[in-house]
Amino acid sequence: MAVVQSSGNEVPQAVSSDYYDTCVRTAEAAETLEWLRAQYGRVDMQVEVGSFAERAVGDDAFSLRHLSWRCRAEVEYGVDRFFFATGTPGFSWRIGSASGEYSIEPAVAQPGQEYSGIADGAEIDIVAFDAARLEDAARTIYGDDALEVRFDGTGPVSRRMRDYWVATLRWAFTQLPLLAEPLVRAHVHRALVSATLEAFPLAGDPRERRASAMAQAATYSAAMRWMDDHASLPITADDAARATGTSVAGLRRAFAANGQLSSTPEGYLEHARVSAAHADLVASDPTRTTVAEIALRWGFVDLPGFAAAYRAAYRADPKTTLDR
Repeated sequence: MAVVQSSGNEVPQAVSSDYYDTCVRTAEAAETLEWLRAQYGRVDMQVEVGSFAERAVGDDAFSLRHLSWRCRAEVEYGVDRFFFATGTPGFSWRIGSASGEYSIEPAVAQPGQEYSGIADGAEIDIVAFDAARLEDAARTIYGDDALEVRFDGTGPVSRRMRDYWVATLRWAFTQLPLLAEPLVRAHVHRALVSATLEAFPLAGDPRERRASAMAQAATYSAAMRWMDDHASLPITADDAARATGTSVAGLRRAFAANGQLSSTPEGYLEHARVSAAHADLVASDPTRTTVAEIALRWGFVDLPGFAAAYRAAYRADPKTTLDR
């Protein structure tokens, strides 16, 4: 059996230590059965020749998993997190009275459920979410601190939402080479959480959730516009909250739920100011102004801090930009 694992200790130090990238390949029936039983509980292989491969990439919040079943096997598993899966023909499943086939329709398995499946030469793509982390994300998205994540069925709410979710999952798998980067991983996690919560039948009133999500999106958009317009002034997140008619806590929830450039209002304000400073650096005459003057104009009193933020955004030194 070949096992290749990259853990958080083997990636750049800025990466969270809970990150992992593991590949497993088995070549013989006996080692295939041993591995499957260790990972998935009760497994019965029905052929004497078979192999299995799995790649799992993620962290303690979520993981993306690709499983290649080159065997026929029955699996029984006590579900300990949320699993959402799709695949090629050859994998049927049952949870209680519900049953299906992953190539026909994606399905969710929820913590506490007893899951059984029959694999026969299938390729399966899975996104798995830690239950507590998924619930935290859902509460942030919908602005409901009492929301409990549970799904009323196993399949997507409509064909259109099924296609949307599958497309999002496929896109997420294209990001595997980049997931060691925390910002990329956070972006992929946010996209998968949003798509999953909308595509599958989350318990509760979807109209109330949608109204809450739309209100947060409106707050986020209004705050972005206001901060863009006032970035040259000594404003704070408190000022942005008052200007958009919400509390600071409400503003933070709106950014946590919708922020693409930054998940906090402070982070977005810094981005807006760095962007404005960049425009000035490009347009200015280096014989008549300095990087320090432009940085101070946009509220950066710490020149090394400004230079670091600028390099992170534009992959260049601000002095290089000014001198061009």
